[in-house]
Amino acid sequence: MTQLIDSSGLGQAQAPPPFPQPGRVEASSDLADELLCGAQLLPRYDNQEFYSVGLQQHVHDSVRAASPEGFDWLTNQIKERLGQWPYCVLVNGLCFDEGNKLFVAINRAFGELVARPYEKPRAQLVHYIQPATDLRSARGGQETERFHTDTADWDPPVEIISMACVRPDHEGGGRSRVLDVETIRDEVNKHLGSEMLERLESRPVPWQIAPYCGGGVSWRPVLTKSSICWRRYTIDLAMNVEGASLPEEMLASLEAFENVIAATTRTADFLMQEGQLLFSDNTKTIHSRTPISAGDASNRLMIRSWIRTS
Repeated sequence: MTQLIDSSGLGQAQAPPPFPQPGRVEASSDLADELLCGAQLLPRYDNQEFYSVGLQQHVHDSVRAASPEGFDWLTNQIKERLGQWPYCVLVNGLCFDEGNKLFVAINRAFGELVARPYEKPRAQLVHYIQPATDLRSARGGQETERFHTDTADWDPPVEIISMACVRPDHEGGGRSRVLDVETIRDEVNKHLGSEMLERLESRPVPWQIAPYCGGGVSWRPVLTKSSICWRRYTIDLAMNVEGASLPEEMLASLEAFENVIAATTRTADFLMQEGQLLFSDNTKTIHSRTPISAGDASNRLMIRSWIRTS
């Protein structure tokens, strides 16, 4: 069962829990050196070339060959932890090459790296996340500061998100925040009641599908017994499509749900450091980041991939 910090109410002033220990993996310096050497033996590839599944596999096989036992140990450790609470894994100790080949190699062990059609700077297979390219929210701030799952405008969304820290914000902004589905369900039940929990499970809501995925609207619930899909603005955009309206009761339920997850003190809150690698189950977690005071002037840089496992 999930080991959780008890909270008797919303918005209490207490320190958020750090990244959970069961999700941590430590790579040895020897393994880090071997994998980096394997990556550096390969030529530099353009980001667009990584859309090729064949190249993804070649990079995976080449890097793995530098340390087969070590590579398999690392990826198996990640897979094992990803399948249980907290459904996310933080890897320490790796050293990444500038061409992102080690990043691609590790990700390929979990499935096919996928992305929206190539279009710099916002659409690349290895996606560069910087404050200057963040989406502004119509409700203020940045969309990345609001809890969400990735690719909510795909049907179905991707299963795994992978992210590595190239440079943290020099003022400590942009802390990563992750909340798992078991905690979410418990918070909804505690603060909104079992009837609301059942409503979010049983009543589908509209999701706008990206034009490059065919467009239109897909209907699915926010919660199931073991999964979550959440990105409020994707639902809001779908509401502009004819026939995709929701009754006031359901709109109020979505608002209450968003307020509960935004206020919970049970969110893992941590600052990713250079070289750290984070894997998240995109069907069992939602994530966000804290504000960055320097805004677009911040040098914070993360790289991210989306991984389709089936």
